[in-house]
Amino acid sequence: MVSARREQKRRYDARRAPLPQIQAGDRVFVRLADRPIPGAVGSKLNARKSGPFVVDEVLSPHRVRLLLPDGVAVDPVMSVEQLDLVPPTPDPFALARAGSPSPVRVVADAPDSPSACVSPSLDPESRRDVVDGLESEQVSSSVRGRRPPPGLRDFELGTLAAADSELEAALRGPLVRPRLMVVDGRRVRLVERPVAFLSRLTTPGERKFVASELELSCLAWAYSKLAHLLEGAFCTVITDHSPMEKMLQSQNAVHYGPTISRCRALILPHLTNLRFVYRPGPRHNNVDALSRLVPDPGRSASGGGDVLDGSDSTPDSALNPH
Repeated sequence: MVSARREQKRRYDARRAPLPQIQAGDRVFVRLADRPIPGAVGSKLNARKSGPFVVDEVLSPHRVRLLLPDGVAVDPVMSVEQLDLVPPTPDPFALARAGSPSPVRVVADAPDSPSACVSPSLDPESRRDVVDGLESEQVSSSVRGRRPPPGLRDFELGTLAAADSELEAALRGPLVRPRLMVVDGRRVRLVERPVAFLSRLTTPGERKFVASELELSCLAWAYSKLAHLLEGAFCTVITDHSPMEKMLQSQNAVHYGPTISRCRALILPHLTNLRFVYRPGPRHNNVDALSRLVPDPGRSASGGGDVLDGSDSTPDSALNPH
C-alpha cells in the first residue's frame, strides 16, 4: 500500500511539475518512450533518448520546434513533456564518453604523384617507429580487461580441491549418531539436524487411507512442496514404512488404487535419485520430536512454515502428523 501511494504521488507530481524554461538555441533530448522516432531503437542496448537537437523556435510554453536532421522523418513540433533539456553545465564525462581517435594509416605515395613533393619523406628508422606506435595503439584499443561478474568477485577463482569420497558419503547420510572425522587436517563432528519441516493436518477423506496410502501420499506431498530443491538431486528417504520402496519399484501387474497410482506417477520420474532407508519411528529422534509438536489452531497459513490448519485439501496429497 505504501509503495502504491508513493508511485501515485510521483505520477501526480510529474503531471503538475512546472514547465521547463526552454529558449531558442537550447539543446534538448527526445525521450523515445514518449515520442518514438522510426529507426532510433534497433536493439535493447540502444539509448532510449535521441539527440541532442537544437530548439529552432518556441511556439508556446508547451510546444517547440526543433532543427531535425534529414534522416529523422518526424514532425519537428514537439511537446515540452517529451523533451529533456541538456544541462548548461559542462559534461564531466565528455572525455571518457568520446571515442578514441581512429589510427592514422601511413601510405607510401607513388614517386610521380603530386603529393610526393609536398609530404616530407621519412627515413626507415622513423617509419618503423611510427608503424610500431600505430600497432601498439591498435592493440591497446582492442584489448579489453576482463573481470568476473560482481557476484563472484569475492570468491577465489581457479582453485582446485580434491574430492573426499569419505566426506561425501558421510554427508549423504543418514547419520544415526554423531560422527567424528578429519577433514583437511581438522577434526569435525557431523551431526544430523533438521533444516526444514513440513507438516499439515489430514483431511477427513485422507483419514480413511490405509497405512501404505497415507505414507506414500505424505512423500508425494512433501516432494511436490520442495520440488524446486529436490528435483535432480540425490535424496535419501528415511521411512518407518518398509513397503513404500516395493510399491514404487514393483514391476508386477498389481492393481493399485487411485491414490497410490497418482503418487506413483509423481514419484516414478525421480525414482533413480531416491534411496530408501528403513528406520523405526522411535529410533529417528528428529522425526519423533517433530511429530509431537502440537499444531496451533489459530495459526495463520502465512505465518511461516507449513504447519497449517488443513486448508490444503487436495485429494492426491497427504501428510500424516509425523
